[in-house]
Amino acid sequence: MKLIALLIIALIVTTNAETFQRDSSEPRAVSSSPLALPFKRSWEYLTDSASSLPPTIDGDRIYMPLEGGRVVCLDRETGSLKWTSEPGGSITSSIVAGEKSIYIAVRKLSQDGADGGASIKALDKQTGLTLWSRDYGRAFTSPLVLSGARIYAGSADGSFYALSAESGDTIWKVATQDVVRGRALVTGQVIYFGSDDGAIRAVEASGGGVLWKFQTGGKVTGRPASDDRTVYFGSGDGYLYAVELANQKLKWRARTGAAIEASIILAGDRVLAASFDNFIYAIDRHSGNRLWKRRSDNRIAAEPIVVGDATMIAPLRGGYLAVFLNSDGRSINYFQMDRGVEIVADAVFSGDTLAIATDRGLVVARMVQQSEDRMNAKSK
Repeated sequence: MKLIALLIIALIVTTNAETFQRDSSEPRAVSSSPLALPFKRSWEYLTDSASSLPPTIDGDRIYMPLEGGRVVCLDRETGSLKWTSEPGGSITSSIVAGEKSIYIAVRKLSQDGADGGASIKALDKQTGLTLWSRDYGRAFTSPLVLSGARIYAGSADGSFYALSAESGDTIWKVATQDVVRGRALVTGQVIYFGSDDGAIRAVEASGGGVLWKFQTGGKVTGRPASDDRTVYFGSGDGYLYAVELANQKLKWRARTGAAIEASIILAGDRVLAASFDNFIYAIDRHSGNRLWKRRSDNRIAAEPIVVGDATMIAPLRGGYLAVFLNSDGRSINYFQMDRGVEIVADAVFSGDTLAIATDRGLVVARMVQQSEDRMNAKSK
């Protein structure tokens, strides 16, 4: 029975991995990216209160939001619990870490389960104690972005907010025609963000003045990308857009088979976009021509991780992470979760640490350097 189970698992791994491979007769892909190194499970934090939000790696700690408005702080090396905080409500965004504080967005619930407003809270990084809390009328619906002394966030009230990281007070806000869910791109003096009204907007960081907006036929929920000449973003209408910053005119658009909700990634001379048709697309940055596409067994809504010449994806509700070359999409690495475990949020990679949010809690893996791999092989 054990042999049969092992054969089944091996078949599953092979089948999933081949969706990111070309013809098996091709030469083995070579990459200089650390993502190409083997990953070994280091520790896990299992819980019945797992949320669909990603963890946050900050220095020697990992912060993890849980259901029921609870936050746990774990030692990055060992996974031991440093503190637990229960600010209450329902956490609606991944945690962002500043120098002394971490920030969370919380949706309040009334006794009948209806939306009771929201708050932004700052917690002490060392103790988890609440430093301050500011209330707002509607829930924050986008990932928080911390830049300097400001927090940027989109809201269910259709506005995009700039908040003080010292107090949570509103510095300015920009109204749109629908919910703002997408993570903002902060570049110097200009901020780009999308809205469910189908538009991407460029606003002044100083005062929130709208510089321009570009309308699409679907919701814009992922983070845009920019190379200082062009801004690239996906839409629920299935297109990847490239808009010139100098004149705000469409440079090109590339069609995919379904909505694009994940953040757009720049990788050298190409743009990477994950579509809800389960494909990753590589598009030429200058012409908009498709260079290649590769299929996943699950939808890709999480933000891909790009390091050097390789990209890692964590398909939603999948049980694996795949790494492929940016040049042609060939598979170069693969990390299999335990059978039955599903990935529920963005994977996070920092230094040598890979943190994966699953439906059973947090799994942390580390890169195995080649010298360490050889030593382990000799000891067996």
